[in-house]
Amino acid sequence: MTRKDEQIKAICEEIKENYGIDFRYDHFRTKEAVPPPFLIYRRMPAQSFSADDKTYFKDGEVDLEIYASTPEEMYDLMEIVERLLYENEIYYNLTADTIYIDSEQFYESLYEM
Repeated sequence: MTRKDEQIKAICEEIKENYGIDFRYDHFRTKEAVPPPFLIYRRMPAQSFSADDKTYFKDGEVDLEIYASTPEEMYDLMEIVERLLYENEIYYNLTADTIYIDSEQFYESLYEM
């Protein structure tokens, strides 16, 4: 587990402790499924800087997905996540506007770190 993985997991744990919002790495198993809001984080493939057949730097990304039932719930949770990322000095990109997933009947936002 990388430092960034540990930081994002700690943020998810803090949100669960303070706001009761559950999270998992990668996905919830069918029997564990919870209604929104919830968080999913996962490690993405690492990109590296190499030269002369040697890797000098390797940096993996972590994605954090937020799921919520209403736009208001999503907005509140996004504020919490962004505040905690800022406080922990974690650079992030909100990759797109919040989308509504009609088949699941909830909203999703995605952060990349």
